[in-house]
Amino acid sequence: MSFDNSVSQKLIRLLKESGATDDLVEGMRITLKVNTAEVGYEYSLRPGFLRIAAEEAEKATKNTPMLCDGHRLVDYWKQSRGNVFLSVASARGYTDDTLGGCLVINGGFSGDESDLFSCGTDSELGGVEIGTAVCRSDVLWVLSHVTMHPLFGLNGALLNSGFECLSGRAKTRILKGLSPYLFDGQSPPQKDIQSFRERAVECIRGVKKAVENRIFYINYLWDVTPQPEYYPYSDKPVMENMGFLASKDPVALDNATISIIDENSKNLGSAAEDFRTIIEKAESLGLGQSKQTLIRMS
Repeated sequence: MSFDNSVSQKLIRLLKESGATDDLVEGMRITLKVNTAEVGYEYSLRPGFLRIAAEEAEKATKNTPMLCDGHRLVDYWKQSRGNVFLSVASARGYTDDTLGGCLVINGGFSGDESDLFSCGTDSELGGVEIGTAVCRSDVLWVLSHVTMHPLFGLNGALLNSGFECLSGRAKTRILKGLSPYLFDGQSPPQKDIQSFRERAVECIRGVKKAVENRIFYINYLWDVTPQPEYYPYSDKPVMENMGFLASKDPVALDNATISIIDENSKNLGSAAEDFRTIIEKAESLGLGQSKQTLIRMS
């Protein structure tokens, strides 16, 4: 491999040619929503992959970007959750220095520092509380380490730009008693899962309103595991690494993502087909278009 063909250079070209920085101007406050890993999860995304995006954002805005994630809904270590979050993130290699920006907790140290935004008059939710790190920025970049998800099906652009941007209290309201930790192999009733998915998709409307639709998305198809990063363990990836996808349309992006996973993984079962219902719901809410054109850069 030559230098120009390194993973880092490919990511830089992806950001430039997909128009990620086209709408950025000097002075804008930009937040990057990322996925940090729990202790025990062994396939976390390399900090350098996120740093590349942070550096390109800083070049365009002349501001140091913020990178954020939210509290886990279970405090395994029985300590102050804010302190534990930063300690765990630092131990996994996620620090200000390695990320190229300021790592913060989306909802503050309490997990519930947020502002309320409407999800539309036809929404079951009415509105959602969005963490301050997201809603008080000018631009949001959603950098998703793609994994499968026990309730939503796929942890990608749609989940990470909606449900994962909420305060801890708001996440609990969206779950309505469902546990996102399915360790015992028992699945909740399908109707409850479907209701959660619809509420989780509606959340995206509130986030888009909070940042006035200034959102850009990158899906990292790198170490795609059956469990999301908030789990305290991880099985082997379901397929080989397939690179990175970028778009301004989260529906098209996740639709392309699940198609690639379906084509390249084994024993996925009905997960890909089940996720199509989420794509349809998101499209019906005007969040994007499922039809996509996949442009391969390398």
